[in-house]
Amino acid sequence: SSGINAEYGQITLQGIKQINLSFCPFDRYAGTGEVREYYNKVSSPMTKKSNPDCAVNIKVLNDNSEPIISILYTDSEEKTYYPRTMSLSNIMRDIHLVTRRKLAEQNIPVDFGIAYRY
Repeated sequence: SSGINAEYGQITLQGIKQINLSFCPFDRYAGTGEVREYYNKVSSPMTKKSNPDCAVNIKVLNDNSEPIISILYTDSEEKTYYPRTMSLSNIMRDIHLVTRRKLAEQNIPVDFGIAYRY
């Protein structure tokens, strides 16, 4: 991966069991667009190829609740991100770093789906 500079990363669903997304379409605040954008990235056929067993669930609410991106890893650790207070690129970077660390601990080579720009 030496050809990839710092502003590029990849999306892989390896090591991720489930992605749970929720948002309220009537939400006037930030975060809803980020959840939709993340959903589009992780549900693309190219990304799904990196782990066809990863379930991507999206819940559309109408209770003004805060948009959420929640990642359940195969080792049962769960991390929840709030795109209202954290940019999508930072959320994706964090997920990427956690995934890489977990795969490295298990000596699993990383199989990237697609490259994205931070």
